[in-house]
Amino acid sequence: MADNIRVLIVDDLPETRENVRKLLQFEQDIEVINQAGTGEQAIEMAQADQPDIILMDINMPGIDGIGASQRISELVPGTQIIIMSVQSDSDYLRRAMMAGARDFLTKPFGGDELVAAIRRVYNKRPTITATSNRMVQAGSGISAETIPQAVAGNVVAVFSPKGGSGCSTIAINLSIGLAKNGYNTSLIDGSLQFGDVAVMLNMKPITSVVDLSDHVSELDNDLISSVVQKHKSGLNVLLAPPRPEMAEVVTEENIKDLLTSLRQMYDFIVVDTSSSLDGITLGILDTADRIVLVTQQNLPSLKNVSRFFDLSNSLDYEPEKVCLVVNRASDKRGISVKDISNTLKRPVIMSIPSDEGIVNTAIDQGVPLLTGPNKRRPVSLAIGKLADQLVQDLTSRKGVINKVDNELNKPTGLLGRLFKR
Repeated sequence: MADNIRVLIVDDLPETRENVRKLLQFEQDIEVINQAGTGEQAIEMAQADQPDIILMDINMPGIDGIGASQRISELVPGTQIIIMSVQSDSDYLRRAMMAGARDFLTKPFGGDELVAAIRRVYNKRPTITATSNRMVQAGSGISAETIPQAVAGNVVAVFSPKGGSGCSTIAINLSIGLAKNGYNTSLIDGSLQFGDVAVMLNMKPITSVVDLSDHVSELDNDLISSVVQKHKSGLNVLLAPPRPEMAEVVTEENIKDLLTSLRQMYDFIVVDTSSSLDGITLGILDTADRIVLVTQQNLPSLKNVSRFFDLSNSLDYEPEKVCLVVNRASDKRGISVKDISNTLKRPVIMSIPSDEGIVNTAIDQGVPLLTGPNKRRPVSLAIGKLADQLVQDLTSRKGVINKVDNELNKPTGLLGRLFKR
């Protein structure tokens, strides 16, 4: 019984608590240890019982589920919270994630859905450490004294809250543009379950980010270099796993530790993110120095982008952290680029023109725009200008980024690259 997943059920309706308990009563690896009817009771029981998982209703009198989750996350960081609610809109999801919830179930839910969520969250629970310098304490070869003086790389996340906006195309070609300009660049496929980077670069996922997830306490340059794959353009690529279920082992903490380590190795780390605002995506966005926020000239895309700007304000992101880019821009659209800027009250830093035939051919052939015969097309030039603008922006704020010698394009080994930087 000691290895069971210990669950606390929190809901102000006794019949709901009992129904949830019944859904779990025949699961041999799950044990309901207690029930609470208020947020106040939940906080007390969480401290006393130290459950593995709390199933938390969002709407309760007194301290609601959001407030209780936030307090429990501070007092009992080892406990993972799954929010339950009849409301399923993005605002509730955002508030739940900000409060520390790891998953979100919309009522009514079935037993299979509930059990799967509990096991998923339990298996992805982070290891609590006393310090954020896990890499240093684990003997990574980098001392605590040298990290502040190291040249910190720049993390650029390419994100859109609306799927199909062209983030992967932008992230891939943005990375290649940076690499071609002499910057030591890494591209990460952050859409772990259904990433497209491998297909679009015509690469086989021999290794992936999953190969690092079991070694987060051992991350160092040699280990990362053994997993990162080299694209023929010279770009270093960390691919998503080949099967969706393999992504379950990767946690938000894994990704943050990985990005911290990659900053010591690369000038730029570009992350192609999922459009879903789960914990991993939020962790990437939190860590990023710049977020390339991609929108299109249609109302659904603009609605979601507007909501993301609201979220970024709630997360206290600096205004300059989020860079608005209009993809597939065309004068023939009903909503102009100027209208987008005026409506969102944000500057559009780049308009990438529509050229769907050329872009789709590049995707199908696995030949990025900036490496193939179309590198002088307007769409390619616009992404190249976006790369230049990000470099100018980040270098002016963070100091000069060291360009890589031409000789670094040759396979001189990891130590050679590091010393030449």
